[in-house]
Amino acid sequence: MSQWLVIYSFPLSKDLCALAHFIQRYQLPLRIVEEKNRQQIMTFDGNLAEVLKPLLQRWDAGEVDLDRVQLQAAQPNGAPDSAVEVNDPETESAHQPKRNVSSEQAHNQVSVLPSFPLDKTPVSLLLIALCFVGWFLQANNFSSALLIYPDQTGNPLSDSTLAWHLQNGQWWRLLTPAIVHFSLPHALFNALGIWILGRPLEARGGSLMYTLLVLIGAIASNLSQYLWEPRVLFGGMSGVVYGLVGFALVVQRFQPAWRDIPVGIITVALAWLVLCALGVVTFFTGVGVANAAHIGGFVSGLVVALVYCVVGGGRKFIPG
Repeated sequence: MSQWLVIYSFPLSKDLCALAHFIQRYQLPLRIVEEKNRQQIMTFDGNLAEVLKPLLQRWDAGEVDLDRVQLQAAQPNGAPDSAVEVNDPETESAHQPKRNVSSEQAHNQVSVLPSFPLDKTPVSLLLIALCFVGWFLQANNFSSALLIYPDQTGNPLSDSTLAWHLQNGQWWRLLTPAIVHFSLPHALFNALGIWILGRPLEARGGSLMYTLLVLIGAIASNLSQYLWEPRVLFGGMSGVVYGLVGFALVVQRFQPAWRDIPVGIITVALAWLVLCALGVVTFFTGVGVANAAHIGGFVSGLVVALVYCVVGGGRKFIPG
């Protein structure tokens, strides 16, 4: 994935609302982040950085009104690809040349996932590693201490295997089935979900909030699956992933301009949830799906996000 470059930085006191509107208006692949007591404008496109840096310098100096600056489609002579021009009325009046940048690069916002520094998403990276650790443990028959034993007796909940685990102080089993994966593709699929969904949430919301979301999602999904099918052994982090889906869905309702997670990914995840719940996936693949874990995790994510946004946490997801 491309490395994000700093184009320009502003002091914390600088109001960047006009710049945020400019970025949103043209769907530019830019981010506004707060680092080192500065507001930094970042992009993964070096050409775009070269074009916009002089414009940002002039705007910072009060010489340019961004509401009057336009990006226009252009077809340079001899250039096979379309381009856009930075059209600044003040610049035009001074007869300064226009500079071009690929329109695919300038408008490619939702099709390219943003990158985040690794130190901003430590919990997500740990979860990704745990997916593969859990697969290794299961493949080598070392995972029994992490799973909830299936209950084949049909006893009431108070006499179930889960109750036995808890009575013996094995509270970690409410969480650790999420670590265990029964195949390498299973681990890969969930690790990818954490990478795409988890890292944007952690980078924006912070590791503390994200850790709480993951813990609640793991407990909710594991309990839901056990209570729905106590006779079936289960594991995997897909319930946690669907907790992230639910959280992102609510945040995007409170902050419609936040698109670190494209809407299309949320839509595909929900469609997959429905197909699994209807038995379509199992019918065609023969693979059992922990539908109750998916639904339990998803609902937990919705609830956590709703509470989080109502108390004001959604402000962290304002673009810029």
